[in-house]
This record gives sequence, C-alpha cells and structure tokens, in this order.
Amino acid sequence: MHRRLLPHAALVATALSLAPRTVQAGKYDLDLTRLGTQSGTTLTQDDAAFRTLSSELGTVMAPRPVDPADSLGLAGFAISADFGINTIGGSNDYWSRTTRGSADNVAPTMQLMARKGLWPGIEVGAGATHLFDSRMWAMSGYGKIAIHEGFYRKHPIPSIAIRGSFSRLLGAKDVNMTTAAPSVSVSYVFGLGKTFSLTPYAGYEALIIISRSSVLDATPNCDEFVDDYNQSCPGVDTAANNEFVFQNAGAIVRHRPYFGARMIFSVMRLGVEAMLTPGGKKAGKLDGVSVADSSQFQQQYTFSVGLDF
Repeated sequence: MHRRLLPHAALVATALSLAPRTVQAGKYDLDLTRLGTQSGTTLTQDDAAFRTLSSELGTVMAPRPVDPADSLGLAGFAISADFGINTIGGSNDYWSRTTRGSADNVAPTMQLMARKGLWPGIEVGAGATHLFDSRMWAMSGYGKIAIHEGFYRKHPIPSIAIRGSFSRLLGAKDVNMTTAAPSVSVSYVFGLGKTFSLTPYAGYEALIIISRSSVLDATPNCDEFVDDYNQSCPGVDTAANNEFVFQNAGAIVRHRPYFGARMIFSVMRLGVEAMLTPGGKKAGKLDGVSVADSSQFQQQYTFSVGLDF
C-alpha cells in the first residue's frame, strides 16, 4: 500500500517544486508612481525628486575602476568580485517615497568584472553591478589606454592612463538609465620580490547619467472603468489622464575623484578603493523650467578580491 503511494507523493512534490512562486520586491526596487499625485483632473509630478534620485542611483550603479593605470599586458587576464558600501540620502523623501519600507543611508553593492589586456597598453573589460535587496543590475563595459607604464622603465615616473566606461541599468521597471564616464588615473608599482607587488593609484572620473522613466500611473489603485469618480478613490477623476512620464531633463554630471591600492601576490589580487562624490549641482531643463539636482555628497568604499593571470 505504501509503495503505491510513493509515486503519487513524488509527483505531488515535483509539481509543488515547479509551481510559480511569488517574487518579493526588494527594499530598493523603485516605485516611481509615488512621485506623481492627482487631485481631481490636476496631475502633478515631482521632476526634481526624480532627477535627484537618478543622480544618486546612477552614482551607486555606475562601474568603479578598482584598478591602477597599468594595463594587464598582451597575455594578461583578470577576474574580480568587488564589494561596495555606498552612501545615499535614504532619509530624504525622494528615497522614502519610492522604496518599499524605509531606505537606509548605506546601500551595499557587488560588482563582477573580467579584464583582458591587449597590445600596446590597451585593456578592455566587461561586468555587472548588483544593488543588494533589489532586482537591479547594471551591465557595463570599459576600455583603457595606458599612455605611459612606469613599471617597465627604471625611472620614478608614474603610469598614466585614460579610461572610458559605460553601463545600462536592468531590472528597474520604472527607470531607463544609461551612464558613461571618461576618467584619467595615475599609479606606480612597488615590486617586492618576484611574486608580490603593491600599486597605489589615484584618479578622476566625470560620471554622466542619462535617465528617464517609463509610463507611470498616478492612481494605480483606482479602477478607471468603474465610473468617472471611483468610490475607492474619492476626489480623483479617473476619467482624466492619470498617466505621466519623467522626461530626460538633460545629462546629470557627477564628479568622482578616487584613490586606492592594488596588491598582487602570485595570481591573487586584492584591492581597496575610495570614491568621494560631491553633491550634484547641474540642473536640467524641461520646457524652459529648471529642474534641480539636490543629490547629496556620496561616499563609496570598495574591497576587491580576484585572480590575475
């Protein structure tokens, strides 16, 4: 009797394991509908809050160098996992109104990066950055040209490199965001023995953020097909146009100076980096109206571990 029940039990267990599960939204999965309000036929959207939120989110999700000016060389290849601590204005209303629950003032991220050296002094890489407690990922890539590499010359001249990176935000249903960042960096290698090296570095990056929203509904909980004035939403005319979009008000620019150090022991690579980003000051314009970026001073600290071949 028990043997006859076993196949049925196995089928039930398999069906339960394959059944769709409700995916819970994370704390930082943004809901931008809360930045729009409708009273009667009047729809108001907070463009300044969206620009400020985009400025801080773009700073968090944009790729970080976590690497000195020297290139990997023709045969070089490296992979790394970079864990970051990022400050945001979580107590401000542009975060508290759009996140689920109260946002923290510190948001952790993880960046995965693969790098390949090319000749002469050229390096390319690709990776992804994930904001924990959210569905958001930023797919990224970069290219670097080492103008001078001090490691190969017996003179105390630092290595100098120019770098350009980009990213595209995925997993945010309400936000369409792209970032680009030209940068310049200097570094110098201190070799200890044949298998250990320490490379401090410093640089500057101009982060450019382009952001707009998808089509949003200011009254997502109101059924506009019940009647013109829905009883569940008193005072709201659901027959009126209750949809809105946050347009691109122009590029957001954030200045990101950074410094850090990379250590290589045999094939093991370890790195630390700090980025200090002053608050945003570049206002945008929509229909001739100025839209402020009130983003705050942001700090980003990254610890990197990986392999260098």
